[in-house]
Parts: sequence; C-alpha cells; structure tokens
Amino acid sequence: MTTLHIILRVSPLLAIILIDSIGYTIVVPVLAAALIGDQPLMMAAAPPGLRYLVYGVALGLYELVMLYAAPVLGEISDRIGRKRILILCMLGMALSFALIGGAIAYNLVALLLIGRFIGGATAGSQAVAQAAAVDASSSQTRALTLSLCLFASSLGFIVGPLIGGAFSHDAAAVLSDFILPMALTAGGALIGLVLIATAFREAREPRPQAEPAPINLLMGVSGFRTALRDPAIRHLMLVFGLMQTAWGTYFLFLPSLVLNRFSEDAGTISLLMATLGIGFCIAYGLCLPLLEKRFDPRAIATWSLSGTAGLIAASLAAPNLGLLWIIAFPTAIAVSVAYGAIITLFSRAVSDDRQGWVLGIAIAINALVWGLSSILNGALSAISYFAPFWLCLATLAASALLMSSPPKASPAAARQI
Repeated sequence: MTTLHIILRVSPLLAIILIDSIGYTIVVPVLAAALIGDQPLMMAAAPPGLRYLVYGVALGLYELVMLYAAPVLGEISDRIGRKRILILCMLGMALSFALIGGAIAYNLVALLLIGRFIGGATAGSQAVAQAAAVDASSSQTRALTLSLCLFASSLGFIVGPLIGGAFSHDAAAVLSDFILPMALTAGGALIGLVLIATAFREAREPRPQAEPAPINLLMGVSGFRTALRDPAIRHLMLVFGLMQTAWGTYFLFLPSLVLNRFSEDAGTISLLMATLGIGFCIAYGLCLPLLEKRFDPRAIATWSLSGTAGLIAASLAAPNLGLLWIIAFPTAIAVSVAYGAIITLFSRAVSDDRQGWVLGIAIAINALVWGLSSILNGALSAISYFAPFWLCLATLAASALLMSSPPKASPAAARQI
C-alpha cells in the first residue's frame, strides 16, 4: 500500500483532525488579545491579575472537561463505532465557538466559560479519528498512519493562529476582528460534520458485546485506574504527563511572554505560533517517519525530550524576539518528535481492539496537565509573567530523565511488539 493510497483512505479523518486542531489553536491568540492585551475587550475595568486568572481558567476548563470526556468518547467509539461519535464532536465544537463569539461580543465571562465547557465535553475527535485511522491501517502502516494524523494536527497549529491573529494584527483591531475567527471555526466544524456523515466509512466492526452493556459514565475514571495497573502504560502516562505540563505551559503562556517582554501585538504572536506549527509539520511529515525507520521510539523520545529542554532554556534567555523566534522553530520539531514517539509507544502497548481507549487515555492525560497547569500558571503570571517557565523547564527535564529509565514490559506490549 503506497503512502498516497493511505492518505486517500484516511483523508476524511485527517480533515477532521485538521479542523479540530484549528479550533484548538485559534482560541489562544484571540483570548490572549481579548483578555490580557494592552487594550482588552473583555473585563477591561478588572485588574490585570484577575484577567490573567480568567484567561488561565478559560483555557484550563476546556482541558479539564476533556480529561473526563475523551476516554468516555474513545471507549464508546470502540463499542458503537467511530462515525456517530465524530459527528457529535463536530456538533459540539460548532456550538462551543458560537458561544465564545457571543461571549466576546457581549463581554460575558460566564458565556465564555460555558462555551469552553461544551467544547471540552465534545473534544474527543482527535483520539477517535486517530483510532479510526489505526482501524484502517495494518501493523506495517500504523506508524505512518499515526504520523499523518499528527501532521494534519500540526497543520492546524499553523492555520489556527494565522486566522486568529490576522484579524488583530494592529492596534486598530475592532470587535468583529475577534468574532469572525470564532464564526469561521464554527462553520468549519459544520463542514467537518457533513464530511464525516457523507464520506467516512467504518473500517472495523464495533467491538461485540455478549450482552448489551449500559454505558458507564464513570468509565473515564475507571479507564485511568485500569491504565495505572499496567506498569508499561503507567510509566508512559507519567512521562507524557510531565512532558505535556511543560509544553502546555510554554505554548499557552508564550503569548504572555511576548506581550510583556517585547510589547508585541496579537498578530506577531500568531505568526510566532504559526512558526511552531511549521516545525510540527516538518517533524511529523519528515523527521519522525525517518527516525522511526532507524531507531526505537523510546530512544527517539528520550533524546528529543532532552533537546527540547535545552532549546526552551536557550529561548527564555534570548535577549530579543528575533532570537527567540529562531530557537522556537527547532524547539517545535524536537517536542513534536517526542510526542509522536510517545504516542507510538502508547499504541503499541495495547491490542488492536483497545486503540480508542488507550489513545483516549493519552488525550485525557494531555487535558489534565494542560488544564491544571493553565489555571496554576494563570495565577503564577499574576506574580510574574516569567514564573510559569521555571515550571516548564523543571517538568520537561524530569520527563526526559524518566523516559531514559526502561519500564517493566506489560504482556499486552510484548504481544504488540
């Protein structure tokens, strides 16, 4: 099976991942400018510390709700099929962005938080689409398929910030410049819904049930308990959690650093974040596939985590925005290679009929640490805009150190390898 054939086979899923990623990244520059910029549109009369806290909560609420929802949606998709869950996710995304646009228009913090809650509750499309792509692949093409999924996600990290920042690149930005990106994203989600409904076909029959089992709404919690019993998965969860604490801090609070240290506008922040997205694309489209042909994913993850820590330390010491910008590009490549290698290890750790579950667990870990670190770092930023980055460096170094120590192999992992 050629690479082109694989791309065509999973193209509807890649489109869904791209749309979801655009939605995820477009929020950061828009909310940064609307809440913590020099001329905030929301809470303009509130003190900066309170606006930073609301910014952190708005970002973190989505992640914390996704923490619970992603394993539930992944598990349900294993039972009843991927298609209906993907349609639900796209519908929730469209509603979420409609509410966020209304919140900015009418300066309603409660409506903003409701929109973020609904978005997080239906934010399982990345994990479910990845699981559906794995369903359509063989053991020989699985690594390539996952790389394509991550490549599609990384494209969203270019397009999302560019859309969000293009409307607010100068000091003359008006209210519509912040609402239109939200409307465009909601429209994109509806397009994704139609695409899945008409062009996607299930590649695997849903997991058979001896008796119709009720859907346990606590399966997200029980899924974590099950994962923690497996030494290999538990080790990956800890490594991944530390890594994502670091990267979530860097990515979500980089706008704050640029706004405060270099006095730049939202458009400049968006271009910088789009540069990170280009690095993600190169990592998933070129570097990771080449490295996985020659090296074990565990070795790839160890070295790329170490490299990311060094590069972030260098960028934080940069005396000007130009140097920080230059260093950000290889930083994005290194962290993406680490991410892709760890996702491959997660996928290898379970059998084929548990891919939705384990990838949902990975997404939920990401949500947990991004959510908690967003809120924590929002509070830390009220003290100093630089404070969150000390947490970033400490957790990233710990992740690299832990990745270098081999875990006990689980029976499931042994079967997959």
